[in-house]
Amino acid sequence: MAVPTITGLSPSSGTTAGGNPVVITGTNFHTPAVTSVTFDGNSAVFTINSDSRITATAPTHAAGSATVTVTVTNASGSATTRYSYGSGLTLSPTQGPTGGGTIVDIYGADLAGANAVLFGSTAARSFTQLSATHLRAVSPVGGGGVHAVVAAGGSTSSPGYFYYLPAPFTSRISPTAGPLAGGTAVTITGVNLFTTNAVAFGGVPATSFAVVSDSQVTAVSPAGAVAGAVQVKVTTAGGVTVGLSFSYDNPPTVSGLSPVSGSAGGGDTVTISGTDLAHTETVAFGGIPARFGVINSNTVAAVTPPSPVGPADVAVTTSGGTATNPGAFSYQSPPGG
Repeated sequence: MAVPTITGLSPSSGTTAGGNPVVITGTNFHTPAVTSVTFDGNSAVFTINSDSRITATAPTHAAGSATVTVTVTNASGSATTRYSYGSGLTLSPTQGPTGGGTIVDIYGADLAGANAVLFGSTAARSFTQLSATHLRAVSPVGGGGVHAVVAAGGSTSSPGYFYYLPAPFTSRISPTAGPLAGGTAVTITGVNLFTTNAVAFGGVPATSFAVVSDSQVTAVSPAGAVAGAVQVKVTTAGGVTVGLSFSYDNPPTVSGLSPVSGSAGGGDTVTISGTDLAHTETVAFGGIPARFGVINSNTVAAVTPPSPVGPADVAVTTSGGTATNPGAFSYQSPPGG
């Protein structure tokens, strides 16, 4: 496994209060083999976005220079670079969407004389003076990346830093359906997902979720209220993505077979009737998988596999569960057998 390298930090400096995102670019970060990111030995919360990118949250630190170290597994080594801590403005939150509109609390030693708040060169949509050390501003529209934030007219000279994040997009969810009881593990793919902070199914928070990379999030579906399709929303620091749907399915039922018997050699076409069969995933006769095709939500056609003579259970598994009819199909000896 190759030794990692660091080629850049963005931003390369921040306030002593920490809390701001720092994008570390480099090589050989070996998703997910990075074991730690530290600032002068102080552990940072981090997300591996790709083999060449990590997003870490700077911890608190005294003013001065700090060594940033990225360590990977299997004794491959580590990579280091420098990050500068300084006194100045502290922002909360330190990131938001490029469309602006984020409410940002700004703290500093003496902000009583502030007459404007600038994000880069753009004035905040609005700001409020809450105290001599506390301003509250609304971020303007901004390009992606890090922008210095200053309070014009205040006595604090060092800026804070606000990270404009690109809007997220999702392109696919797999699987697209699951049982009404919830518990389905789904994978959501897209772009700009590394700051995902919530996943919801029809407005109900996912039971759990995890950011795998900048292009993939996994989540576990919560229980659904009623059967049917719901919208899946992924919320990141850069915005909310919509357009994906997930279908909650009732458990299937099997009410009849036609015919109810066939040759032990298999090859008979059997029509299976029931309910909630639209998302059928498997059909089995006596535990043996059968080829099948979904005709509609109430009908599935299957071709019997070979099986010993005698009764066989028929099981139909859908995204909503499994319906089993014990001994519903009878295998018979072929003529002359």
